Amino acid sequence: MREGIQELMRDPAAVTHIAFTSRNGIFAFLDQMCAVAGGLEPAQEWLAGSGVRLCALGADGEVLTGLGLQVHVSPPEASTQGLVREMVRLGEAQGARVLCPVPLVTGGLVEPPVVPRFLQALHDAGSEAVRLPAYLTTLGCRPEDCEAERWALLEGHVHAIAFSSTAEAQGLVTLMGGAEALATAVRAHGVLLAAHGPYTAEGARTVTGLPVPCVSRSFSTFDGLVAALEEHFAGLGEGQ
Repeated sequence: MREGIQELMRDPAAVTHIAFTSRNGIFAFLDQMCAVAGGLEPAQEWLAGSGVRLCALGADGEVLTGLGLQVHVSPPEASTQGLVREMVRLGEAQGARVLCPVPLVTGGLVEPPVVPRFLQALHDAGSEAVRLPAYLTTLGCRPEDCEAERWALLEGHVHAIAFSSTAEAQGLVTLMGGAEALATAVRAHGVLLAAHGPYTAEGARTVTGLPVPCVSRSFSTFDGLVAALEEHFAGLGEGQ
């Protein structure tokens, strides 16, 4: 990624927008930009004076504004598709060259469709999407490293599983020894599957083969997922 940032800093006119789709992308990009620029302050100054428009989803933008940077495009729906729609609405999509710091999916995981669909949607809207691998999405641990968690799920000590990304669902399936093993535990103990927004819910359903009935309606922050879980379990209590 550092080479891409070096090229950007040499020629800021090469892109019109930087579209951040996650906090991980923001932190990774800023970390490398600080390394190239020689510190946080020169990186901030470059971004503020470059003329490049910054895009972020929901509360992710607070990372940028907390550094004194302006978020130029923040869609009402905090999703990648919502971002494209907002760029179109603002008249900024046609002819734009959009740098997209996105994850590089490794470690046996399969890239979820969210990022490819985002890049395609930008293309369909008349933009040129420039993919910049910014950080790794990988399994993170081995099955033997999470024996306690697997035991808790298998023995019925888990009431809900909350996914904030499709990759998390893939990782859980792998760590549980396959989709059927996960499904057996979930069905045996009535474990609730929950997801942060409809796109993650769709991905989790595809990966696990299980219904995901608890989905946050507001997904600009994780508060929406907490609220959805609270609403679900409160409803169970009222029915008893």
